[in-house]
Amino acid sequence: MNNKKTLLKLKWGEVKVKFRKPFVVMSCAAVMTSVLYGCSTKTEEPVKQPQASGQATSVPKQEPTKIKVALETGGLKYVEQSSDINSDKYVKKLEELANVDLNLQLIQHTNYEQNLTLLMAGGELPDLLQTHGINTPQIAPAIDAGQLLPLNDLIDKYGPNLKKNIPQESWDSAKVSKDGKIYGIPQPNPIRVDTVTYIRKDWLNKIGMAEPKTVDDYIKMLTAFRDQDPNGNGKKDEIPFSARAKLSFGYAFFGAYDVQPQAWKFIDGQLVPNIIRPEMVDALKIYQKLYAEKLIDNEVLVNQGKDWDAKIKAQAIVGMWAHSSAQPDSWATSVKAGDPKAEIAVIASPVGPSGKPGGIYSMGSTVSDFVWTISKNVKDPAAIIKFLDWYYATGDKAKDDFFVYGLKGTDYTEEGGKVKYNYPTTDQGNSEQFMHQEWIHFTGPKTHLTDPEYIKNKPGGGGDMILKSLAVAAKEGLVDDGLDMPTMPSAVAHPELKYDGLWLEFAAKVMTGKESADKFNDFVADWKKRGGDQLIKEATEWYNKMHKK
Repeated sequence: MNNKKTLLKLKWGEVKVKFRKPFVVMSCAAVMTSVLYGCSTKTEEPVKQPQASGQATSVPKQEPTKIKVALETGGLKYVEQSSDINSDKYVKKLEELANVDLNLQLIQHTNYEQNLTLLMAGGELPDLLQTHGINTPQIAPAIDAGQLLPLNDLIDKYGPNLKKNIPQESWDSAKVSKDGKIYGIPQPNPIRVDTVTYIRKDWLNKIGMAEPKTVDDYIKMLTAFRDQDPNGNGKKDEIPFSARAKLSFGYAFFGAYDVQPQAWKFIDGQLVPNIIRPEMVDALKIYQKLYAEKLIDNEVLVNQGKDWDAKIKAQAIVGMWAHSSAQPDSWATSVKAGDPKAEIAVIASPVGPSGKPGGIYSMGSTVSDFVWTISKNVKDPAAIIKFLDWYYATGDKAKDDFFVYGLKGTDYTEEGGKVKYNYPTTDQGNSEQFMHQEWIHFTGPKTHLTDPEYIKNKPGGGGDMILKSLAVAAKEGLVDDGLDMPTMPSAVAHPELKYDGLWLEFAAKVMTGKESADKFNDFVADWKKRGGDQLIKEATEWYNKMHKK
């Protein structure tokens, strides 16, 4: 889920690559329509070699391709609690199917950026590295230093399915290419609005309110969650609204005022960050009210993911939160583990003064959270391209079933040629499902979002929940005019200009009542004086170049 915008150091050049193939990215609407209708670096070639036709075909058995891979844990309990991820049953099955020998190196989700920085500074890079884009502060210097391979020729020669299935706009993204050279293999993003608002529907029913629409409606609902004991335990222990540290997943009310903190807006001939726009004042006043009246978790500025997760699930004391638009059924299962009577719902995020739909985050990139890069020291980079290309190859039922259903005989059985899937009913089960559907699904189409049989047969109305959630998401998502913007020199020289620098410091003071929102102009003046004016100039030049007619 992500959506963070990272400012980065890049000399921007218009990206052109060697090939241009037609492709249509699956939008939220398309996803719904589909559902409704229906440490060694030695490498050797993998067993399956996709042909240009897209079909996966067998070749004589060869030794598995050895690949050292570094990737983020994603906060997934199943991964982080594993005593040896390289011996995991799903990892072993992936190795068998792709004829690879993986050495997985985990990058912990907590303090991810610092952990990745340490990895990059360590000298020896893994063969295959999962990143959030080549334009991030951790990866951009490695591109400039020549530590990561340009991939154009390799993709042309060994990646027919990559070329066929990844849209040109994804290859052209600053997260993937620089100065005409491709440095990353992107995962196209089928759901560009991937975060929605969740509420405890059973709580809403108990307080006798309709689904909230406006900011005022939401505040009334949160107040009732605080005062009317919706969990029925006779204690005032409910947390009406919760989010993570740095207000992550807590931007619903910023969205209502169209000032999502990580986004930019082109206004009066300038590209300006939302954190200095005047509309931010009213949004900050809302958060100040929420905090003062205990309508938002008073640990919101320090909540780590696992603590936030426990409050919503195991303790079941949170009434409103935000998360993935594609996983409402998993959330329902997990919250019920904490409170068997719990019911959840995905609803439209609060609408602000403009009357237009808001959202948690701005509409995302055509490239998903992860971009794969290859070290220059790899002995056989072609074999790694072939491995990633394999994910897109068609005609391999065993592979397709694995990524949707997991392990035959454990997660599912087959009767009369039809799959009988053991849909998870526990938090552990959800975590295992995420493992084979997402975590080791390095790239390629996420079939579990489109497979009609898989969606239709979800128990407890899970399929309907997903459809509704995606329908809500399709109507939300604010426009970020600085989408995929590379880091400007001023942002590198003055990292405090980012949303989690001076602005977050000021916002936290306002929120906790230590500073008045009326001091906003002083904050803006200080931000500009510290390099903000120059940053706006650089960002505007980039924007004008990208939108030259």
